[in-house]
Formats: sequence, structure tokens, C-alpha cells
Amino acid sequence: MKLWDIIKMANRNLFRNKLRTFLTISAIFVGSFTLTLTNGLGDGLRDYVENQVKNLEAERVIFIRKQPPAVGPAASGDEPPEYSSEKIDTETGFDPTAFSFTQKQVENITKDISGIKTITPRYSINGEYITIEGGKKYKAELGMLSDGITQKTEAGRSINGADQIVLPLGLARAFDANISNLIGKHAVIAYKTASGELKTISPEVVGVATKGFMTNTNSFVDTQTAETIYNDQKNGEDADKFYGFSLQMGSISTAQLANIKETLHAKGFEAETMADQKKRTYDAIGIFKTGMNFFAMIALLAASFGIINTLIIAVMERTKEIGLQKALGLGRGKIFLIFSLESILIGFWGAVIGIVVGIVLGIIANKYIVANYLASFDGYSLFAFTVPSILFVLLLVSGIAFIAGVFPAIRASKLNPIESLRYE
Repeated sequence: MKLWDIIKMANRNLFRNKLRTFLTISAIFVGSFTLTLTNGLGDGLRDYVENQVKNLEAERVIFIRKQPPAVGPAASGDEPPEYSSEKIDTETGFDPTAFSFTQKQVENITKDISGIKTITPRYSINGEYITIEGGKKYKAELGMLSDGITQKTEAGRSINGADQIVLPLGLARAFDANISNLIGKHAVIAYKTASGELKTISPEVVGVATKGFMTNTNSFVDTQTAETIYNDQKNGEDADKFYGFSLQMGSISTAQLANIKETLHAKGFEAETMADQKKRTYDAIGIFKTGMNFFAMIALLAASFGIINTLIIAVMERTKEIGLQKALGLGRGKIFLIFSLESILIGFWGAVIGIVVGIVLGIIANKYIVANYLASFDGYSLFAFTVPSILFVLLLVSGIAFIAGVFPAIRASKLNPIESLRYE
């Protein structure tokens, strides 16, 4: 008997008792349907995050900041913090208890790291309004593009020098529906100085950014322009202290990056790349996806007992038939295969129905829920169904069904043909 003939026989056997098979497949359907939706939800969230963060690239930039204090029992209890005898490092001038530091201190801390091209503070700047060619004034949300970071654009290019600005897509369209017309023009940015005086600068518009978390609202300026605004807006003894810096490297390998991280960690700093930041986000999405899948697995576990019950009853009902098949020369292996295929087919059909219904409802949800409740999340699909995720659900459910059918299949294969023929 060929494999295809055995598969057709197993499929026909399932529908001898249509109601029992329907109820068993329905239980599998619930689990596979839930798995399809939870995977689609996680994939949709991941796709949205990828589309939002991929417009900023920084392959050779390292971001550093002070390590947060260790969290221990004293941190959350009533016990006051213990006195530390750590003092300011006389060589670097760095206070180990501080969270902000000057550029000179960072230069001293990183002097043993080779290959650094530039060290850029994280300037925090605020704008009042932005306009182009005397047109309408809009609220200016300003950001700084550190040296070494490139920005993907819908029109124009990224910043590569002083007195340049990249506009967000929404703002650019407000100025001109044809955003390419803005390239090369000079924007007027107004901001308040520390004394309250309104001051303006006029950087050149070199690009219009693609959509993203930060680039949807922020107009990005170069580091020199950001430094100018920062110096005008900040005063006092802590004006030259910053909470974060970026290091632009000439070139960097994986081993060098690991060594730099270890060196800075020993000095009380955290160092990470943009890839590290993205990985942390994707890991969080993965944990969320795994947690959601856990509930679907509970439903599948409960359904697997239904498969066991269905097949054990089928073995009892077909005992004589199994005895006759063995008497006619059908071996134990093929008997085992027939019942194993029946369990796999139960899982397969339950998974197929669950996947199809999940995808249909997901598409409907994308059209209705996103349009009515998530319109501000431009480009977000609540559910995203990918081929790997669909195959994962199909194979997982079929695999669980096979495992559930192993015991009844072994029981059927071990039946004695003579005793089976006498069975009433």
C-alpha cells in the first residue's frame, strides 16, 4: 500500500463519525485560531517598529551614558543609603556619583579608545516656530542629528555639514505639497534664549525625512546648529554638563565594540549602538508574543486530550477491522502510520481552518480598528500575517496532534489479530 493510499484511507476514517471528528477539530481550531492572531499581532507590532526606526542609521556610532545605580534591598526599603567613600577622580575630574558630565571629562574617559572621530554631546534644544519664505509659522519641534548618524529621506539628502535642517514629512507638506520644491530653500527657526529674547537662525533645507517615531514631528538640525542654540538657551554652572554623548568611530568590528563596552562599563558607563536599542525593542516584542502564545498553547493542550479520546474510541470501534487488516498482511508499522496520520490530519484541518478564519478576521480588524481607533499610527497594521508564522502554526499544531495520537496508534498496532477478530 502506497503512502498516498494510506493518507486517503486515514482521511476517510476521520469522517466515519462526523460529529466526533467535528468537535475534536473544533477544539484544535480554537488553539490554532488564537495562535494565528497572537502571532499576527506580534508581527504587526514588529513591522511597525521596524518601519519607524529604520529611517535612522548609525553603524559606527556608540551612545554612552552613566550607569544607573544598582537596585538592591536598600533601594526599595526604609534603610537609608550607605555612605560611599568614592571621591572625584583627580585624573579625569569625574564624580562617580554624578549622572551628567562635561565633554572634557568624556574625552579623558575615552582617551584610551582608538578610532574615535568625534565626540558629540546630546544637546537638548527647544524652538518656538519655523517658517519658510515668510509663509505660515508652525510650532518648531527640534532635534539634533549627531555626527555619524544618517537619516533616510523622501526628498533631498541627509545632513552632512553645518547650517542644515531635515524637515518631517507632515511639516514639509504643510509648506508645499510638492516637497521637492523645499530642497535648497532656507527655513527660519525662532527660539528663545536664556534671557527670554527671541532669536532666529536660517539653516538650509537639505531633505525631507521618511516617517518614523522621532522623525514624524522633529525637525533635525546639524550638531553645530544645535550647539549654537543650546549655548544661547542654557546658562549656569551645569550648562556644560550632559547626560549622554555619542562617539563616532572611524571603523569598528564586533570584537572592538565588545572591548569598548567592557572598558566603559568598568568606568561606570553604559555603551550601546543603535542596533542594541533596536534589539532591545524586538526582544520586548518577542516576550510579548511568547506570553500571548502561552494562552493559545493551553487551548491546544486541552484539545490534545480530545484527540487522544477520539482515537482511543476509534481503535475500540475498529478492533475487528484492524484484526482483519493484520490478517491480510498489513504490518504493525502501517497500522501505526494510519492512526498517526489520522491524528495529524485532525491537527492539520483544525490548523487550516483556524489560520484561514484568523487571517480573514485580522484583515477585517486592520480595516476597521486601525481606521477608527489607530488612525494616528500611520502605516500601522494591527495584524501582519507572514508565511513563516503561518507555517509555524501549521507545523506546531500538526506536531502536537501527532504526539497526542502516538499512544492510540501504538495501542492499535499492538492488537493481536486473532483476539481482534473475536472482539465484540
